Amino acid sequence: MNYTIIGEQIQKYRKEAKLTQKELGEALGISSSAVSQWETGGTPDVSLLPAIADRLGISINTLFGREDITPENMPEALPRYIASLPEANRLKEICRLVWTAVKSGGTGLNILSDNVSQKYNISFSSEEGIVLGSDSDEMPILSIFPEPEAGYAALFASDDTCRRLFLALSRPYALELLKLLYQQSKPCTAQVLAKRLETEAAEILPLLSEFAGLCLVQEFELETESGDTKVYSTAAGGSLIPFLYAARLMMEHSDGYSVICNKRKAPLLRQTKAARADRREPAGHHDMSAGTDNGKEAAESFL
Repeated sequence: MNYTIIGEQIQKYRKEAKLTQKELGEALGISSSAVSQWETGGTPDVSLLPAIADRLGISINTLFGREDITPENMPEALPRYIASLPEANRLKEICRLVWTAVKSGGTGLNILSDNVSQKYNISFSSEEGIVLGSDSDEMPILSIFPEPEAGYAALFASDDTCRRLFLALSRPYALELLKLLYQQSKPCTAQVLAKRLETEAAEILPLLSEFAGLCLVQEFELETESGDTKVYSTAAGGSLIPFLYAARLMMEHSDGYSVICNKRKAPLLRQTKAARADRREPAGHHDMSAGTDNGKEAAESFL
């Protein structure tokens, strides 16, 4: 215990409170000489620390020279704490802190215990948004999706773009090709990739082109002695990894616990104006009231 810091803090906050050593001593039931000894490096009795902090209007953390985390200084204090950790431990600690926050009573998930030894998945939704996660030693993850003002659908790619993506992923060699690219530290030619997949370059070139159009793959041209050559690498970021892991979580039953908590009254996806219009006027609908002749022709055509 660093009593020198405690003495310095006592002196600092005693003066800020405009108390003499005698006045502080009287409030604590001790002599002014005892206070003087603390302020010059003496040893306060541990049992007195709460009373000292209370009288000075500070926390015990402050007595030890440690910063209290408050709503005001949290954005500065937490990054400093994370930066003080070994780099290899920072992401896990961030995840642990967020899990602790989610398990607090304020979210309604305080039924979860830090002592659960088996892994469990959670799915929590409220009018504010969605929390999805898996708490396990293998992969502790937590994804938080606050609902935007325009609703979740406003964040999605168009249906046609999604169809292009899933169609491309369903083709032969597609997933193998993407995973192979993630295993490379350098860009590769189509010929190198095809050889490692034990197929022909002609088989994967259309896939590479499609993936480049979907921004899943980056395509570069390199100048060589025999002419320009195209090489391929993954696009920036590791988006394939959370994408495939999320697909596994969607399809598999957890081998541990699953906690599902739905506090929403509204559906997760709001109905867009376009969707409502489509349902009111389905494809192939004809306006039969546009005029007698036209309406009759349309009705006959429709029948």
